Amino acid sequence: KQSPFLAQSPAFISMCSDDPNNLPEVNKVKGVAIAVLVFGVISCLGFLVPGEWWGGLGGVLAVIGASVLLCCTGSGASASAGSHIGAGVLIASAAIVHAVAVIVYIVFWANVVNAVNDNCDDGVYSNPDDPNNQDEVDCDALSGVASAFIGVLIWPIIVIDIATFCVELICAIFSFQAAQAVRAQALPTTAGVPVAKPVVSRC
Repeated sequence: KQSPFLAQSPAFISMCSDDPNNLPEVNKVKGVAIAVLVFGVISCLGFLVPGEWWGGLGGVLAVIGASVLLCCTGSGASASAGSHIGAGVLIASAAIVHAVAVIVYIVFWANVVNAVNDNCDDGVYSNPDDPNNQDEVDCDALSGVASAFIGVLIWPIIVIDIATFCVELICAIFSFQAAQAVRAQALPTTAGVPVAKPVVSRC
């Protein structure tokens, strides 16, 4: 059962439903930011890949950017265009990092499999003291095991990073659109077209 206090909390209402005081662009980007936050946390699993921290770094950037959108951009008349731009830059950076991570992880997987195959070709896994070579490892089986083991670790992370990249890209675009809408709302209009406020010089 939902807590009455939680249900009436402004933060809860702003995060989990459209705020009628907000511009449609602001509500839209907040909705996508929730997905970015979830995928960002999951993509931090990239830190589990030995020596390949790209996915984890992208996850951290995504979490920070989404948190800014959900908690620090203001609402209604207090909405901040600068906060939306800052969050958009963070999330766009996270998308770039996740794109790099996908490439790095695929190369990492291929290098591990190729290394096993090269060692087989060089006789690394055979016993040179055995004239009948009875202790030779089945390289095809070893290559398959190595590929499967690395694949179980890498490919789910790759799929998550691709999904995270797509959500981040959409969220970054929406963030910049929201910033533009907030700025336009703050300007006086002439025939529905925003115009710059006149600058009054003081002598």
